[in-house]
Amino acid sequence: MSDGLSDRPDLTTVYVFRLGEAYDDLQPAFSVDGRDYTDPGAVRADVQAASRALHERHLIADYVVSEAGPTTPRTGLLSWPQWRARHIEGEEPIGVRPRPARRVTPAGWHEMGRWLEHSQRWLREQVAAAAAAVASGRVSLLSDMGPQRVSRGSVVLAEEQYRVDCNFLVVPPPGHPVPDALAAIAGWLRDSGWAVAEPLEKPTSTTVVATNAGHQIALVWEHRTHSVSLLGTSPTVDAAWFAQQQGQEGQADAADV
Repeated sequence: MSDGLSDRPDLTTVYVFRLGEAYDDLQPAFSVDGRDYTDPGAVRADVQAASRALHERHLIADYVVSEAGPTTPRTGLLSWPQWRARHIEGEEPIGVRPRPARRVTPAGWHEMGRWLEHSQRWLREQVAAAAAAVASGRVSLLSDMGPQRVSRGSVVLAEEQYRVDCNFLVVPPPGHPVPDALAAIAGWLRDSGWAVAEPLEKPTSTTVVATNAGHQIALVWEHRTHSVSLLGTSPTVDAAWFAQQQGQEGQADAADV
């Protein structure tokens, strides 16, 4: 971690250290608050000591820097000396595991990736085609980010879970009632093999949910708008499931021989 200390007014700077098992999934753990010090050098020394201690333990960590005045609220986190006394000197579990010396790609990982890519294409095509069932409607793709981790980050990749999502918006032409658009979309889905539930009516919205092979498309009409949002979601999967499927297929092949 870069110290970034030389040009900062250390006695009014707060360093919030964050820990986790992936760099995109870090949580605040402790802080070095310059307002607790009278010597700028002591602030720098504690930031450097904390950074070094985390690095030596192979923990995934960073820190976020902010400026604080006399009335700026405290973080509520342990200070570095308190955290060090509890988790390093007192050996209380830190709550996150260190990076392994060698990161292992689990069985089923690549199969999961290929399945997610296929699921993304198929789901996007299904949602787009359903939206296009509204005659003369204006269809917009709002999001299609590809496979996303939906579990906490883990130093053990086999523990992570993923899915794909996409979001389309269809605006019916002027004079075309939104309930008719919902019916057209639901009809296309039903004809294409989706199981379509009865509409869920609320005072401010109507939602229709369709499912197919673990995938879901939710049609949402916010009554204050003249549009329907189509939210497509795949099943949540992990590498272990694909590894198990591979193992079962291998056993079947061996039995056939």
